[in-house]
Amino acid sequence: MSNCKWVKLIAALVGNWCEIKQCLVKPIWDEENPTRQLLIAKHTTYGFDYYASAIESMVLGNPRGWYAYKEIEWLDFPRLVILDEGAPPIVQDLVASKTIIDKAGQYTIELTQDNLRLYAYLK
Repeated sequence: MSNCKWVKLIAALVGNWCEIKQCLVKPIWDEENPTRQLLIAKHTTYGFDYYASAIESMVLGNPRGWYAYKEIEWLDFPRLVILDEGAPPIVQDLVASKTIIDKAGQYTIELTQDNLRLYAYLK
């Protein structure tokens, strides 16, 4: 996925932050099951030069800091989101998430009953 497509995608996700309940991130060097999250908030801004090729402090986990877009293999949007241990899961509307992504551009997406996966880097 090109850096330009990443910038459009991130802007679309932040612009629709209230619809996105959880987005898991899989860097190319991590295990198959991601535990990292992409932090999407209402007041996140993208006016800096480095967002053209990388994001900073938006991915939970170590190492913290900069992530070049080319280091991200895929994003997962799970249907059932557990925000707090012991709390009931929240249902994320995957069709609404797909619509948001589709409006941002053409992406390689896999939609199942349980999750929506956006492939960024294909091995």
